[in-house]
Amino acid sequence: MALKDKETFYGRLNQKIEKQYLADTDSLKKEYENLAQRNQEIDDTFISLYADKAKGILTEKRFLKLTDAMEKEQESNQKRMQEIASLISEEEQSEGDVQMFMGEIRRYAAITELDETVLNRLINRILIGEPKKVDGVKTQEVRIVYNFVGEL
Repeated sequence: MALKDKETFYGRLNQKIEKQYLADTDSLKKEYENLAQRNQEIDDTFISLYADKAKGILTEKRFLKLTDAMEKEQESNQKRMQEIASLISEEEQSEGDVQMFMGEIRRYAAITELDETVLNRLINRILIGEPKKVDGVKTQEVRIVYNFVGEL
C-alpha cells in the first residue's frame, strides 16, 4: 500500500498519529496556559502583598512566609511548563517520523527476504501472544511495532 498509493498510506499514518497525540497536545497546551496564568496571578499577588507590607498592614514575618510559598509554587509551575514544552515539541516531531518511515518503506520496497538489516531499520519490536486453540485451530497473535510510527 505504501508503494501503490503513497498519499493514502501517508494520510492513514498521519491520521493514526494525530488521533494518538492530538488529545494529549490539546490538554498539555491547556495545562501550560493555566500554569502561565497562575504565575501571572502570583506576580500580581506579590505586588499587592508588597504594597500591604509597605503600608504596615502586613508584618515582615507574614510577608516572608507568604512570598516564600508563592515563589515555591512559581518554581514548580515553571518546571512543569518546561516539561510540557518538551512534550509538545516531541509530539510535533511525529509528522517528521511518518516521513522518515515512508522513506524507509520506499528504500526496502523491493526486498524479497527479511534480513537482520531490514528488520532493524523498519521494526522496533515484535510482540508474540500466547498460543490459543479456538474451534480446534491453533492461533497466535502477532503485533509489529514499527520504528517511527509505532503499531499499525
